[in-house]
Amino acid sequence: MDSRENQSLKVAKVARQIGAELRKQARKSWQGVRTAERNEGNRHVWRFRSAEDGSERFLHVAKSEMITGDDAATTLLEQLRAGGWIDRLSRGPETALLLSKAGLQAYPLN
Repeated sequence: MDSRENQSLKVAKVARQIGAELRKQARKSWQGVRTAERNEGNRHVWRFRSAEDGSERFLHVAKSEMITGDDAATTLLEQLRAGGWIDRLSRGPETALLLSKAGLQAYPLN
C-alpha cells in the first residue's frame, strides 16, 4: 500500500472517530440537528442543519491535521473543544469554521 492510500485510510478512520463525537455534541446543543459529511479537496467537512429553521453550519478540518500524530482524533477533538467550536457556531456570526495548523478560525478566511 502506498503512502497516499495510507493517508486516505487514516483520514477516513479519524473522520469516523471525530464524526461520532461531533454529532453527539451537536445533538446536545441543537435540538433535532441533521448532520452530513463529505471530503472536499484538502478538507473534511461536517454540515449541521437546524431542524427548526433549516439554517446550516459547517465545520472544516484540514486533512493534513487528520494525519498528524498517533492519536489525531483525540488531539483534534481537544483543539475543537478548546476553540469553543459549538459555542461559536451557536452564537454566530460565524456559520463555518476551519481547523487547521493555524488553529480554529472563521471560514472562509479573509
